[in-house]
Amino acid sequence: MAPLAQRESIMRAVQMIVEVAVLGLLLAGCATTATPEVPDARVPQQESDTDPVTEEDSVLPSDKPRDSGTTRPPVAPNPPKRDASTGVTAGTSHDAGIQGSASDGGERRDASNSTAVTDAGTEAPVDGPTTCPNTALKAGNTRATLQHGGEMRSFIVHVPAGYDNSRPVPLVLNFHGATMSASLQQTTTGMDRKADAEGFVVVYPDGIDRSWNAGVCCRGAASGMVDDVGFARALVEHVEGRVCIDPKRVYAAGFSNGGRMSYRLGCEAADLFAAIAPVAGTKSFPDLMNTPGCKPSRPISLIDVMGSDDPRIDAQPAQVAEWRAFNGCTDTEPKVSYTKGKHICHSYEQCAGGTSVTYCTVDGLGHAWPSGDFDANDRLWELFARTTL
Repeated sequence: MAPLAQRESIMRAVQMIVEVAVLGLLLAGCATTATPEVPDARVPQQESDTDPVTEEDSVLPSDKPRDSGTTRPPVAPNPPKRDASTGVTAGTSHDAGIQGSASDGGERRDASNSTAVTDAGTEAPVDGPTTCPNTALKAGNTRATLQHGGEMRSFIVHVPAGYDNSRPVPLVLNFHGATMSASLQQTTTGMDRKADAEGFVVVYPDGIDRSWNAGVCCRGAASGMVDDVGFARALVEHVEGRVCIDPKRVYAAGFSNGGRMSYRLGCEAADLFAAIAPVAGTKSFPDLMNTPGCKPSRPISLIDVMGSDDPRIDAQPAQVAEWRAFNGCTDTEPKVSYTKGKHICHSYEQCAGGTSVTYCTVDGLGHAWPSGDFDANDRLWELFARTTL
């Protein structure tokens, strides 16, 4: 056995080693606590239901750099997936919602003899004077709310880069699908980029219970008999008070339940909307729960886009045929108006009032908003650019 003094020396050495090890662990823990966690920009961050309220005149992040200096794009909770076999990028279908606030109003001025920006940078005269607001929204994205039907309704307004408040511009309402939100529709459709390139305003509204009352569908909006047609009308009027809009160039588009909503607006608000563009959305007519039936007040142009693998694709021929009847189209066979690979669009063009009926089939695409090799925004804008009330 070792002498007592030797054992005590060994014990002191072991104790010192333990203390040094513990001190090292404590210092490492402090360093970790002091360093803030930075999310990996490559990983999509889930949006929160408790987003801070943003006043109407503040500009949100846009999908591409602008003169305002805002360069960060909105991020979808789930990134879009690209089908390597078809080249088509499909969007996602879930989101956490958006809130906002705004006040309406603002003095307006007469923009007589003004011109409206059309496709490919060309301009067309606006018939009669168009009243433009003295104080307009800034280029970029603005969150806002509107009181309608006892509900505070929220939406996002995207004003294109280079917007000139002296020139009336087209307006597109882009409705999200059921369970989605305005912010996710903005992200997954990518319509802001097209709006910036062509000079139109796009508005992304939020539905009650993440849904729209399009007739038999969907969710709380339909079961609660929400007046979404009235809301759409009020929303257009509200935006016209904040941006110089050409009243003859207002359009409705949407995905899934939002596509159904654009169909309903064609049925019940053809006096306001110049054309409609449902994407992956079947018409909820005539077997209606909450609507008087589809009776457009005038012929109205339509483009209907669906994926070949969408379970709802079988409904496309019937709804296109019904719309041909509404528009009084006389051509017995459609012409091929667009083709790329196996993606194809057909159009009936001999219709009353210069209207048309187009339907597109996106090869290999399921229930989604297409981009990539077949960009829905290009096909929609091709119709909108040549269509006025």
